[in-house]
Amino acid sequence: MNSGAVITILIGASLACVGVVQAWGIRKLRRTGVASVGTVIGHERTVDDGTLYAPVIAFVDENGRKRQFTVAIRTSGLVHSVGEEVPVIYPPGRPNDPRLASFRHHLVKVGLPLTVGALFTFLGLLGLRQV
Repeated sequence: MNSGAVITILIGASLACVGVVQAWGIRKLRRTGVASVGTVIGHERTVDDGTLYAPVIAFVDENGRKRQFTVAIRTSGLVHSVGEEVPVIYPPGRPNDPRLASFRHHLVKVGLPLTVGALFTFLGLLGLRQV
């Protein structure tokens, strides 16, 4: 048996599992979380491996307190413009743990690991078949 193919399949399955866990977490948060509307007030810029940007979002929690956070996912371009309103959601009683709730953001968190995981699994299975 081709051990490289087996390892590739295991990596693919692991990545796919990450996508599934992310999807479950997003689904639960959408059912039980507190929704708000945030405004993009700027972008945090990093230049470690090329220039990357993460939107900084301000919102008001359920108690009327103003808060802000920086989105964890960074991109090479500005996905959201300053002044743009975006959906925000956070777990009940935890407004210090907010998340961007846009479809695009969820697609990256779920779709990327699922797609890469499926690709690795497919390539691993192809490798097993050729042995």
